[in-house]
Amino acid sequence: LANAGVPVTLLDIVPKDAPAGDKAARNKIVNEGWDRCLKAKPANLMAADLKTLVKLGNLEDDFSVIAEADWVIEAIVENLKIKVDLMTRIDEIRKPTTIISTNTSGIPVKDIANGRSEGFKQHFLGTHFFNPPRYLKLLEIIPTADTSSDVVEFISHFGEYRLGKGVVLCKDTPNFIGNRMAFGTGAFGLDFIINNGYTVDEVDALTGPLMGRPKTATFRLIDLVGLDVWDHVGRNLAPLILHDTLGQKYLAAEKPNQLIATMIERKWLGNKTKVGFYKESRGADGKKEFYSLDLNTLEHVAPTKVRFDSVKAAKDVPELGDRLKVMLAADDKAATLVKALTYQSLQYAYTLLPEIADSAKPIDDAVRWGFMHEAGPFETWDMLGVKETVERMSAEGYSAAEW
Repeated sequence: LANAGVPVTLLDIVPKDAPAGDKAARNKIVNEGWDRCLKAKPANLMAADLKTLVKLGNLEDDFSVIAEADWVIEAIVENLKIKVDLMTRIDEIRKPTTIISTNTSGIPVKDIANGRSEGFKQHFLGTHFFNPPRYLKLLEIIPTADTSSDVVEFISHFGEYRLGKGVVLCKDTPNFIGNRMAFGTGAFGLDFIINNGYTVDEVDALTGPLMGRPKTATFRLIDLVGLDVWDHVGRNLAPLILHDTLGQKYLAAEKPNQLIATMIERKWLGNKTKVGFYKESRGADGKKEFYSLDLNTLEHVAPTKVRFDSVKAAKDVPELGDRLKVMLAADDKAATLVKALTYQSLQYAYTLLPEIADSAKPIDDAVRWGFMHEAGPFETWDMLGVKETVERMSAEGYSAAEW
């Protein structure tokens, strides 16, 4: 919002031991969080002087500012009771026209507004920004049955034309669209990778630009997100989608869950602890290197060059559909992984219709804008040819939906 020239007040909790009247002590958490935000790389702000648009405060001494706010965005801990308690306080002082939204990624939006006034509920919805919001285009907007259509229209328009977002209207289903797809396909991928003996280096060489995805690929992405966050979202999702037999199978897979649990126990959380699936090291010449995790021994080892005939044949093919066709027609180890990830993502996407979306477009938009993929699953399917791809998927064990 500050990047778009909108004045913002950022409030956070007061430390438990902060004495009354000591503003510096009481704003310690918000100050430290904002300081991390300003120092982040890549930079969160488009220009350093935009920080003057952000005022800092805390949720006790400065709560009254909410009475003047046009839009209040809640982005606190993923705990329903704590969110509901905060919404109760907001409801007591909000203007009749104030829009309130939650940035939750997993809790049902309607539950967060439970017990609130009718006016509050009419002005309440989910606005799930993908992180970091300066660089990721996706904004999922999740109205409830009570949300005013005028509020949905205003926030959608503001999100697209003032903030420059790719707006996707979502149903209030578990993890909405982007993260539901990411975890249903990501859990499958991790299980397949471990069971078929792929290395971290091999996987990230195959699941980046070669497949129309960012350079963060698979394991660099999990390190960026944080293994603790990845684990938390997956564990929260599983009990909410008991009907989703495909998702359940892989979210409950023993080997990936054991691997993640061991890494979290060792505090190998990814970028935030400087060790995860990758660990920064210095070579004999003092140059920075990234050692990758051996998934069998759980030791970090020197990176290796990844060479496959199928990749050599495909890597310089400019169009994504043509590149994937080369990989899907090959039969080496690299092609086997690309086939599995491609066909399962198509299979999983169509099993989610009409549960999370009524058509293909919101799913494709969410995958492209939320994860910087070159194409969504249904666009990819069209590139490969619908009829022949269904036949190939079925032959590989990824059966097609009846429709």
